[in-house]
Amino acid sequence: MRFAQRVIQTTLALDPLANLPRTGWRLRGVVPCESIAEHSYGVAVVAMLLVDELRARGEAIDGELVLRMALLHDAGEVRTGDIPLPGKSPALKRELEHAEASFVEATLPPPQQEAWRAVEQGDSLEARVVKAADKVQMMIKVLAYERQRGAMLEDFWHNPKNFDERGVAAAGEVFDAICEQAGRPRPRAHAGAQ
Repeated sequence: MRFAQRVIQTTLALDPLANLPRTGWRLRGVVPCESIAEHSYGVAVVAMLLVDELRARGEAIDGELVLRMALLHDAGEVRTGDIPLPGKSPALKRELEHAEASFVEATLPPPQQEAWRAVEQGDSLEARVVKAADKVQMMIKVLAYERQRGAMLEDFWHNPKNFDERGVAAAGEVFDAICEQAGRPRPRAHAGAQ
């Protein structure tokens, strides 16, 4: 496929993300709420700032790869929509992952497929930064929705999984600051908890 056609096809394929809402917000009565595309943009901004901080601390990190991963981390949700974790049984989770992977493989060019797969695997520093940025963006959005709309999103503040820094200390510092601004303690996973 020629370059120009690939740009058009890829952009059109991902365009529905702009109109697909983040379901977790809607389930909690936050309407209207951010779209999946708005969330991905927010994750990219947080990831960019984390990359800058990690580099300032002497870490070697591929910032371009981080941004590619952040922008594409929810690309497969064009096919499946955004289904929050509590609504996913293990069988449904596998089925959704397969549908998302099929969409990515059929739609995105190879370099973008590689970035998506890398963040799905989650092993590299770059993937861990994106996964931490995903949670940071979500908790900043919780703070924003509570402040701007008076939303009651209490359950987010009590779930330690929402504060998973993925071994990225800079993300942990942001979580601490979010909790401080909200006047709430940061929940910690119990020893031995997964």
